[in-house]
Amino acid sequence: MKRYAFILIIVMLMVPVSGQAGEIQRIQEQGVITVSLNRDYPPFSMEKAGTVIGLDVDLAHLLADILGVKVRFIHPDTYDQQIPTLLAGNSDIIMAAMTRTVERGLQVSFSNPYFEVSQAALVSRDKVPVGAKAYFDLLDIDGLRLGVKTGTTHEAFARQLFPTDAIRGYPTTTAAADAVVKGEVDAMVADSPFVQVWRNTHVQHYKKIAALLAPVTREFYAFAIRQGDPDFLNWLNLFVDQIRTDGTLGLLTYEYFEQMAWTGEKMDSGEKLTRAQFLKNRFIAEKQAMIEQRRKAFQGRGDNYE
Repeated sequence: MKRYAFILIIVMLMVPVSGQAGEIQRIQEQGVITVSLNRDYPPFSMEKAGTVIGLDVDLAHLLADILGVKVRFIHPDTYDQQIPTLLAGNSDIIMAAMTRTVERGLQVSFSNPYFEVSQAALVSRDKVPVGAKAYFDLLDIDGLRLGVKTGTTHEAFARQLFPTDAIRGYPTTTAAADAVVKGEVDAMVADSPFVQVWRNTHVQHYKKIAALLAPVTREFYAFAIRQGDPDFLNWLNLFVDQIRTDGTLGLLTYEYFEQMAWTGEKMDSGEKLTRAQFLKNRFIAEKQAMIEQRRKAFQGRGDNYE
Protein backbone atom coordinates (compact mmCIF):
# COMPACT_ATOMS: atom_id res chain seq x y z
CA MET A 1 0.00 0.00 0.00
CA LYS A 2 2.85 2.36 0.80
CA ARG A 3 4.30 1.67 -2.61
CA TYR A 4 1.01 2.52 -4.35
CA ALA A 5 0.63 5.65 -2.25
CA PHE A 6 4.12 6.74 -3.23
CA ILE A 7 3.37 6.17 -6.94
CA LEU A 8 0.09 8.10 -6.59
CA ILE A 9 1.92 11.07 -5.07
CA ILE A 10 4.45 11.03 -7.91
CA VAL A 11 1.66 10.98 -10.49
CA MET A 12 -0.17 13.83 -8.78
CA LEU A 13 2.98 15.93 -8.77
CA MET A 14 3.57 15.29 -12.46
CA VAL A 15 0.06 16.02 -13.72
CA PRO A 16 0.03 19.80 -13.08
CA VAL A 17 3.38 20.22 -14.80
CA SER A 18 2.40 18.30 -17.93
CA GLY A 19 -1.22 19.40 -17.93
CA GLN A 20 -0.91 23.16 -17.80
CA ALA A 21 0.96 24.32 -20.86
CA GLY A 22 1.55 28.05 -20.69
CA GLU A 23 0.03 30.61 -23.03
CA ILE A 24 3.24 31.00 -25.02
CA GLN A 25 3.41 27.26 -25.72
CA ARG A 26 -0.28 27.14 -26.63
CA ILE A 27 0.05 30.12 -29.00
CA GLN A 28 3.13 28.65 -30.66
CA GLU A 29 1.46 25.26 -31.06
CA GLN A 30 -1.61 26.76 -32.74
CA GLY A 31 0.63 28.97 -34.90
CA VAL A 32 -1.35 32.20 -34.45
CA ILE A 33 -1.86 34.89 -31.82
CA THR A 34 -5.17 36.76 -31.70
CA VAL A 35 -4.66 40.42 -30.91
CA SER A 36 -7.52 42.70 -29.85
CA LEU A 37 -7.05 46.21 -31.23
CA ASN A 38 -8.65 49.56 -30.55
CA ARG A 39 -11.25 50.44 -33.17
CA ASP A 40 -10.35 53.53 -35.21
CA TYR A 41 -7.81 55.17 -32.89
CA PRO A 42 -5.11 56.91 -34.96
CA PRO A 43 -2.20 56.46 -34.97
CA PHE A 44 -2.31 53.30 -32.84
CA SER A 45 -4.87 51.41 -34.91
CA MET A 46 -6.69 52.42 -38.08
CA GLU A 47 -7.72 51.08 -41.45
CA LYS A 48 -6.27 52.38 -44.71
CA ALA A 49 -7.25 50.93 -48.09
CA GLY A 50 -8.70 47.85 -46.42
CA THR A 51 -5.55 47.18 -44.38
CA VAL A 52 -5.21 47.70 -40.65
CA ILE A 53 -2.15 49.78 -39.73
CA GLY A 54 -0.85 51.68 -36.72
CA LEU A 55 1.73 51.73 -33.97
CA ASP A 56 0.01 48.96 -32.00
CA VAL A 57 -0.37 46.97 -35.21
CA ASP A 58 3.36 47.16 -35.92
CA LEU A 59 4.16 46.08 -32.37
CA ALA A 60 1.75 43.15 -32.70
CA HIS A 61 3.47 42.00 -35.90
CA LEU A 62 6.86 42.24 -34.19
CA LEU A 63 5.62 40.29 -31.18
CA ALA A 64 4.19 37.59 -33.44
CA ASP A 65 7.44 37.39 -35.44
CA ILE A 66 9.45 36.80 -32.28
CA LEU A 67 7.05 34.05 -31.22
CA GLY A 68 7.26 32.55 -34.70
CA VAL A 69 3.50 32.71 -35.32
CA LYS A 70 1.01 34.55 -37.50
CA VAL A 71 -1.16 37.33 -36.11
CA ARG A 72 -4.93 37.68 -36.32
CA PHE A 73 -6.57 40.99 -35.45
CA ILE A 74 -9.98 41.59 -33.96
CA HIS A 75 -11.57 44.78 -32.63
CA PRO A 76 -14.66 44.69 -30.40
CA ASP A 77 -17.48 47.05 -31.33
CA THR A 78 -17.13 49.01 -28.10
CA TYR A 79 -14.12 49.52 -25.87
CA ASP A 80 -15.78 48.12 -22.77
CA GLN A 81 -15.88 44.75 -24.56
CA GLN A 82 -12.09 44.50 -24.70
CA ILE A 83 -11.58 42.74 -21.36
CA PRO A 84 -14.67 40.48 -21.57
CA THR A 85 -13.53 39.40 -25.04
CA LEU A 86 -10.09 38.50 -23.65
CA LEU A 87 -11.50 36.66 -20.64
CA ALA A 88 -13.87 34.69 -22.87
CA GLY A 89 -10.85 33.36 -24.77
CA ASN A 90 -11.68 35.16 -28.01
CA SER A 91 -8.36 37.01 -27.95
CA ASP A 92 -4.93 36.22 -26.53
CA ILE A 93 -3.78 39.75 -25.78
CA ILE A 94 -5.12 43.30 -25.77
CA MET A 95 -2.85 45.69 -27.66
CA ALA A 96 -5.29 48.57 -27.83
CA ALA A 97 -3.77 51.70 -26.25
CA MET A 98 -5.29 50.51 -22.99
CA THR A 99 -4.62 52.58 -19.87
CA ARG A 100 -3.36 50.65 -16.85
CA THR A 101 -5.76 51.09 -13.93
CA VAL A 102 -6.10 49.29 -10.61
CA GLU A 103 -9.72 48.49 -11.44
CA ARG A 104 -8.80 46.77 -14.70
CA GLY A 105 -5.89 45.13 -12.89
CA LEU A 106 -8.39 43.10 -10.87
CA GLN A 107 -9.44 41.35 -14.08
CA VAL A 108 -6.31 41.18 -16.24
CA SER A 109 -2.53 41.21 -15.93
CA PHE A 110 -0.87 44.33 -17.37
CA SER A 111 2.57 44.47 -18.89
CA ASN A 112 5.05 47.20 -18.13
CA PRO A 113 3.97 50.52 -19.69
CA TYR A 114 4.99 51.26 -23.26
CA PHE A 115 3.49 54.75 -23.76
CA GLU A 116 2.77 57.72 -21.48
CA VAL A 117 -0.19 60.03 -22.13
CA SER A 118 -2.30 62.75 -20.54
CA GLN A 119 -5.95 63.69 -20.78
CA ALA A 120 -6.50 66.28 -23.53
CA ALA A 121 -9.38 67.86 -25.42
CA LEU A 122 -10.67 69.30 -28.68
CA VAL A 123 -13.01 72.26 -28.22
CA SER A 124 -14.92 74.68 -30.44
CA ARG A 125 -13.05 77.99 -30.52
CA ASP A 126 -16.23 79.97 -29.98
CA LYS A 127 -16.57 78.19 -26.62
CA VAL A 128 -12.95 78.00 -25.48
CA PRO A 129 -12.08 80.35 -22.56
CA VAL A 130 -9.40 82.98 -23.15
CA GLY A 131 -5.94 81.53 -22.49
CA ALA A 132 -7.23 77.95 -22.26
CA LYS A 133 -4.50 75.35 -22.78
CA ALA A 134 -5.52 72.29 -20.78
CA TYR A 135 -8.36 69.84 -20.26
CA PHE A 136 -9.41 71.42 -16.95
CA ASP A 137 -10.11 74.73 -18.70
CA LEU A 138 -13.28 73.05 -20.02
CA LEU A 139 -14.69 73.44 -16.50
CA ASP A 140 -15.02 77.19 -17.16
CA ILE A 141 -17.50 76.65 -20.02
CA ASP A 142 -21.12 77.08 -18.98
CA GLY A 143 -23.57 74.54 -20.38
CA LEU A 144 -20.79 72.45 -21.92
CA ARG A 145 -21.80 69.51 -24.12
CA LEU A 146 -18.97 66.97 -23.93
CA GLY A 147 -18.31 63.99 -26.20
CA VAL A 148 -16.48 60.89 -24.94
CA LYS A 149 -15.74 57.40 -26.16
CA THR A 150 -17.88 55.05 -24.10
CA GLY A 151 -16.30 52.45 -21.84
CA THR A 152 -12.99 54.32 -21.50
CA THR A 153 -11.04 56.02 -18.75
CA HIS A 154 -11.88 59.30 -20.53
CA GLU A 155 -15.55 58.72 -19.85
CA ALA A 156 -14.98 57.72 -16.21
CA PHE A 157 -12.75 60.76 -15.63
CA ALA A 158 -15.24 63.12 -17.28
CA ARG A 159 -18.12 61.81 -15.16
CA GLN A 160 -16.21 62.83 -12.04
CA LEU A 161 -15.95 66.42 -13.28
CA PHE A 162 -19.04 67.20 -15.36
CA PRO A 163 -22.80 66.74 -14.89
CA THR A 164 -24.15 63.47 -16.27
CA ASP A 165 -26.49 65.23 -18.68
CA ALA A 166 -23.53 67.14 -20.17
CA ILE A 167 -21.81 63.95 -21.40
CA ARG A 168 -22.61 62.23 -24.67
CA GLY A 169 -21.12 58.83 -25.49
CA TYR A 170 -19.79 57.71 -28.89
CA PRO A 171 -18.56 54.31 -30.11
CA THR A 172 -15.13 55.63 -31.18
CA THR A 173 -12.91 58.58 -30.37
CA THR A 174 -13.01 59.64 -34.01
CA ALA A 175 -16.81 59.75 -33.85
CA ALA A 176 -16.59 62.03 -30.81
CA ALA A 177 -14.20 64.33 -32.68
CA ASP A 178 -16.54 64.38 -35.68
CA ALA A 179 -19.34 65.41 -33.32
CA VAL A 180 -17.35 68.53 -32.41
CA VAL A 181 -16.96 69.38 -36.10
CA LYS A 182 -20.69 68.92 -36.69
CA GLY A 183 -21.61 70.99 -33.65
CA GLU A 184 -23.33 68.13 -31.83
CA VAL A 185 -21.05 68.77 -28.84
CA ASP A 186 -18.88 71.69 -27.78
CA ALA A 187 -15.83 69.58 -26.94
CA MET A 188 -14.52 66.05 -26.74
CA VAL A 189 -11.89 64.49 -24.50
CA ALA A 190 -9.30 61.82 -25.31
CA ASP A 191 -5.70 60.91 -24.64
CA SER A 192 -3.10 63.41 -25.81
CA PRO A 193 -1.73 61.31 -28.72
CA PHE A 194 -5.12 61.21 -30.41
CA VAL A 195 -5.74 64.94 -29.90
CA GLN A 196 -2.25 65.79 -31.18
CA VAL A 197 -2.61 63.68 -34.30
CA TRP A 198 -6.17 64.86 -34.98
CA ARG A 199 -5.02 68.50 -34.84
CA ASN A 200 -2.10 67.82 -37.18
CA THR A 201 -4.23 65.93 -39.72
CA HIS A 202 -7.26 68.24 -39.72
CA VAL A 203 -5.66 71.61 -40.40
CA GLN A 204 -8.78 72.65 -42.31
CA HIS A 205 -10.58 72.89 -38.96
CA TYR A 206 -7.90 74.95 -37.21
CA LYS A 207 -9.96 78.15 -37.20
CA LYS A 208 -12.96 76.33 -35.78
CA ILE A 209 -11.49 73.84 -33.28
CA ALA A 210 -8.70 74.21 -30.72
CA ALA A 211 -6.58 71.47 -29.14
CA LEU A 212 -5.95 71.64 -25.39
CA LEU A 213 -2.78 69.59 -24.89
CA ALA A 214 -1.08 70.92 -21.76
CA PRO A 215 -0.49 67.86 -19.52
CA VAL A 216 -2.89 67.49 -16.59
CA THR A 217 -2.56 63.77 -15.79
CA ARG A 218 -0.02 60.98 -16.21
CA GLU A 219 -1.42 57.74 -17.57
CA PHE A 220 0.25 54.75 -19.18
CA TYR A 221 -0.69 52.39 -21.98
CA ALA A 222 0.12 48.71 -21.49
CA PHE A 223 -0.70 45.32 -22.99
CA ALA A 224 -3.18 43.10 -21.16
CA ILE A 225 -3.40 39.30 -20.90
CA ARG A 226 -5.41 36.85 -18.83
CA GLN A 227 -4.25 36.38 -15.26
CA GLY A 228 -2.51 33.25 -14.04
CA ASP A 229 0.47 32.91 -16.38
CA PRO A 230 3.56 34.60 -14.87
CA ASP A 231 5.82 33.18 -17.60
CA PHE A 232 3.83 34.89 -20.36
CA LEU A 233 3.72 38.12 -18.34
CA ASN A 234 7.47 38.04 -17.65
CA TRP A 235 8.21 37.50 -21.33
CA LEU A 236 5.81 40.31 -22.29
CA ASN A 237 7.57 42.66 -19.87
CA LEU A 238 10.88 41.70 -21.45
CA PHE A 239 9.40 42.47 -24.88
CA VAL A 240 8.26 45.93 -23.70
CA ASP A 241 11.63 46.67 -22.07
CA GLN A 242 13.46 45.66 -25.23
CA ILE A 243 11.40 47.78 -27.66
CA ARG A 244 11.83 50.76 -25.32
CA THR A 245 15.60 50.40 -24.97
CA ASP A 246 16.63 49.21 -28.45
CA GLY A 247 15.01 52.14 -30.28
CA THR A 248 12.09 50.26 -31.82
CA LEU A 249 9.43 52.23 -29.94
CA GLY A 250 11.24 55.52 -30.49
CA LEU A 251 11.43 54.88 -34.23
CA LEU A 252 7.74 53.98 -34.47
CA THR A 253 6.80 57.07 -32.46
CA TYR A 254 8.89 59.19 -34.83
CA GLU A 255 7.26 57.62 -37.89
CA TYR A 256 3.66 57.90 -36.66
CA PHE A 257 3.82 61.25 -34.84
CA GLU A 258 6.43 63.23 -36.80
CA GLN A 259 6.87 61.86 -40.32
CA MET A 260 3.18 60.87 -40.50
CA ALA A 261 3.44 59.34 -43.98
CA TRP A 262 0.42 57.19 -43.08
CA THR A 263 -1.85 60.24 -43.42
CA GLY A 264 -1.11 60.67 -47.12
CA GLU A 265 -0.92 64.40 -46.43
CA LYS A 266 2.41 64.95 -44.73
CA MET A 267 5.00 62.76 -46.41
CA ASP A 268 8.47 61.73 -45.30
CA SER A 269 11.35 64.11 -45.85
CA GLY A 270 13.91 61.62 -47.09
CA GLU A 271 14.22 57.85 -47.12
CA LYS A 272 12.72 55.56 -44.52
CA LEU A 273 14.97 55.19 -41.50
CA THR A 274 16.15 51.92 -40.03
CA ARG A 275 16.25 51.51 -36.28
CA ALA A 276 20.04 51.89 -36.28
CA GLN A 277 19.87 55.09 -38.35
CA PHE A 278 17.20 56.49 -36.08
CA LEU A 279 19.33 55.80 -33.00
CA LYS A 280 22.34 57.40 -34.70
CA ASN A 281 20.34 60.53 -35.54
CA ARG A 282 18.95 60.72 -32.01
CA PHE A 283 22.45 60.31 -30.58
CA ILE A 284 23.75 63.15 -32.75
CA ALA A 285 20.76 65.35 -31.93
CA GLU A 286 21.27 64.81 -28.20
CA LYS A 287 24.98 65.66 -28.56
CA GLN A 288 24.14 68.85 -30.45
CA ALA A 289 21.52 69.81 -27.85
CA MET A 290 24.06 69.27 -25.07
CA ILE A 291 26.64 71.45 -26.82
CA GLU A 292 24.10 74.23 -27.41
CA GLN A 293 23.04 74.06 -23.77
CA ARG A 294 26.64 74.44 -22.64
CA ARG A 295 27.18 77.35 -25.04
CA LYS A 296 24.14 79.17 -23.66
CA ALA A 297 25.33 78.56 -20.11
CA PHE A 298 28.61 80.32 -20.86
CA GLN A 299 27.17 83.19 -22.90
CA GLY A 300 27.38 86.54 -21.11
CA ARG A 301 29.97 85.41 -18.61
CA GLY A 302 32.75 87.27 -20.37
CA ASP A 303 36.30 86.03 -20.81
CA ASN A 304 37.78 83.72 -18.23
CA TYR A 305 41.32 84.87 -18.96
CA GLU A 306 43.18 86.76 -16.26
